Amino acid sequence: MKKFSLFILLTTLVITLVGCGEESNQQEKQKTAESSSHANELIYASESEFDGLNPILEETNLDAFLFRGLMRFDENNLPINDIAEDVQVSDNQLTYTVKIKNDVTFHDGQVLTVDDVIFTIESILDDHNASFLKSDFIHVAAMEKVDETTMKIMLDEPFTPMLDKLTVPILPKHAFEGQDMRTASFNEQPIGAGPFMFDKWDRGTSLTLKAYPFFFGTKASLDNVIFKFIPDSNVRALQLKSGEVDIALLDPTQIAELSKAPHLKMYEVDSADYRGILFNMQFDLWQDVNIRKAMSFAIDRAGIVKGILQDFGTEAYSPLQKHAFVNEDIEHYAYNLDKANDLLEQSDWKLAKDGFRYKDGQKLGFTITVPVTDSVRVNMANYVAEGYKAVGADVDVDALDWSSIVIEEAETFMVGWGSPYDADHHTYSLFHTNQSSLTSAGYNYGSYSNAKVDALLEQGRITVDPTKRQEIYRALQQELAEDPPFAYFAYVDAVYGIDKNISGVKERILGHHGAGFLWNVEEWKWHDR
Repeated sequence: MKKFSLFILLTTLVITLVGCGEESNQQEKQKTAESSSHANELIYASESEFDGLNPILEETNLDAFLFRGLMRFDENNLPINDIAEDVQVSDNQLTYTVKIKNDVTFHDGQVLTVDDVIFTIESILDDHNASFLKSDFIHVAAMEKVDETTMKIMLDEPFTPMLDKLTVPILPKHAFEGQDMRTASFNEQPIGAGPFMFDKWDRGTSLTLKAYPFFFGTKASLDNVIFKFIPDSNVRALQLKSGEVDIALLDPTQIAELSKAPHLKMYEVDSADYRGILFNMQFDLWQDVNIRKAMSFAIDRAGIVKGILQDFGTEAYSPLQKHAFVNEDIEHYAYNLDKANDLLEQSDWKLAKDGFRYKDGQKLGFTITVPVTDSVRVNMANYVAEGYKAVGADVDVDALDWSSIVIEEAETFMVGWGSPYDADHHTYSLFHTNQSSLTSAGYNYGSYSNAKVDALLEQGRITVDPTKRQEIYRALQQELAEDPPFAYFAYVDAVYGIDKNISGVKERILGHHGAGFLWNVEEWKWHDR
């Protein structure tokens, strides 16, 4: 009986151990499977969803993934050859002879030729397509195909930023045959020549890209990249902390808490990204430059940088403040309520007993429109609106969903602009009269018009000598300070939270809303999986 009991005990023990071992093995296999399924997948918390993916119709942060241009910006934000193998510029700066690589294919396997390059530029210049890039190519007078890999671009006058503009993504001509550019299926299922190709798009949820195995450059280390659409910044932060996403652009108030997360690494990157308010010149109030100047003097920029940006930024006074051509000698509009009040008095806005100013029975006041999903902009707008009471202005803040915002109809709008590239970028398209968004695909949403500014912007584009160009852009900043289209608040540093096991990130000065951080994503990899 004792022997039998011992046998039962040993048998039970063996069965239990085997069962535990099998369970342990199953758990280990499951963990391994889960790890391997996530090993080469990057999940990016996207602030918004895109309307479409055609890079000449809409700006997105997908260009570095899906597309390539003749040129590409390097880690110093300078244009270098990409699809172009060689670019020769004539002595008179009017002819660009471009030879492209012969081993570049689109994601459908078709070879990329100069026909595609010519088609792309012609499509940008076609008014029917209403491309926001048209002003970048208005000096292209003609193009000539020499052979399948060689072409000439002829200009009507020298255009110094031309190499910058040739970073434009190249479109496959064959993908648009028999289709209207603006309604083509390509816009939702694009075919590019970049390191990643389109996989699927679940509207309202996510967009998935997969590595393109025949990419002509550095092959992607990641198998998939998923853009998860999360408009709420707090939800983005929570999902980054929980590991549901691997990377997110953070609001300043989130950085301290997320810095404590052991699995995350913070990247604080300098940017040319500024915030401010656009004065809509369609409204009579802003026709008086004294009012615009007064509103600029009445902004407590130091309070914005310290309180709202948590010192992740700097006070702003110029659209070219982060550029080599910056003019530090212009009016900075440092916080000065006395100057603001003097300017308002000069324009006969009189202070009443209720604390507000009036002129001809009209109360001094306006509304700042701001996208509700951008908490930093909302906080800035509310802070400045409250501060304007000190100069007798009654200012409201209207925080709306992007779908309800028409910038051209707003009295003022909280803008986010800035570029680390050539001085022409995000100046000509924002401030030139012919770039009014009412009559073109430009970004001059406030219908700003100044003949001196127009002339300087045009001169800056066609002047070749760097010293003379600097003088021109310094003069431009002087004129913009004397006749301000915007009241500048602050430059915002971009802070990204990323899983610390991702390597390969290369920092460079970024554009607006952290644009450019993903520029070398094909080199990113997980080093623990």
